[in-house]
Amino acid sequence: MASSESPKILLTGATGYIGGTVLTYLLNSSSPALKATTISCLVRGADRATKLTAAYGSRVNPILYKDLDDIDATVAAASQHDIVVSTTNGFHAASAQALIRGLAQRRAKTGRDVWMIHTSGTSNLGDRPISKKWVEPERREFDDAKDDIYGYEKEREEKERPYAQRTTELGVVDTGLELGVKTLVIMSPTIFGFGTGLFNKLSIQLPTLVRAFLRNKRAVVLDDGKRMWDHVHVEDLAELYLLIVKRILEQGGEGLPTGKKGIIFSSNGRHSWLEVSQGIADACYEEGQLADRQVQSVGIQEMAKLSVWEEDIAELSVGSDSKTIPSVARSLGWKPTRGDEAWKREFRDVVKAVLEQGV
Repeated sequence: MASSESPKILLTGATGYIGGTVLTYLLNSSSPALKATTISCLVRGADRATKLTAAYGSRVNPILYKDLDDIDATVAAASQHDIVVSTTNGFHAASAQALIRGLAQRRAKTGRDVWMIHTSGTSNLGDRPISKKWVEPERREFDDAKDDIYGYEKEREEKERPYAQRTTELGVVDTGLELGVKTLVIMSPTIFGFGTGLFNKLSIQLPTLVRAFLRNKRAVVLDDGKRMWDHVHVEDLAELYLLIVKRILEQGGEGLPTGKKGIIFSSNGRHSWLEVSQGIADACYEEGQLADRQVQSVGIQEMAKLSVWEEDIAELSVGSDSKTIPSVARSLGWKPTRGDEAWKREFRDVVKAVLEQGV
């Protein structure tokens, strides 16, 4: 992205699990282009802004806003930046589109390309094999270099009840195309590992199950637990965000897919839901929190009652098939390093972390 002025980067979600980790990777990068760049962070609360500047000094520029519904402030912040890395709630369509509208204003003012890197998840592709509301062949895998992921998600939205994260993602792509903003969606599977940011260091799926098991003093799995998802370590995921930002800064985004083709995967391993439930059960037992290692099969309604999820979300989150092949990321040079050993350690680590935090 050649210009007399260094491209300006805005990160949303800097106080979150993914965003906090991405921020540390951007700040610690040896890339000259990044070393010369201040990262703006859209945050809620002066206390959070103070904590960011205390830790990172002039490398960060906190911008305060009320919350995700503060659309005017979101548009205004994005309009002052060339690259937005959005890692906030992927279920909030209005804020995501506000970022794109702001970027479009920036493009109109500077005449330069602007970029939106949007965070989404592979639950968008998950089937509903237990309720039978949407069933895919068991062996189906999605390959981002070969399959029309955008078209598949559009079909799901039209034929099935809309799913907010998918609706938001498609809105990002469509609005970007309409307004001339380059969009690239990183769709992640189950994310594990401890975040490296200043605030939230835990993921969602596994800690939610851990808390459910600990609160109810029993380990469960939805149906037979044979359905499979992928996973990725949060630091490997942050490496992918870093790689993409560097490609934009150093090469103008050459080779990066955008728009309808710019929906890419980030998986680096695969698990069954029974493997997850058993791993957590074993760790809870070893910590003296469960009477035995047994995992009981439950239906959707009971899983929803035991956890914090609604029934539809419970099925997608811990009972669906969602298998992806990250061909695009690999072709760009992404080389994740935290594999099976790190994944197996996660169950023990996350149980201990949840116990320390309090159930």
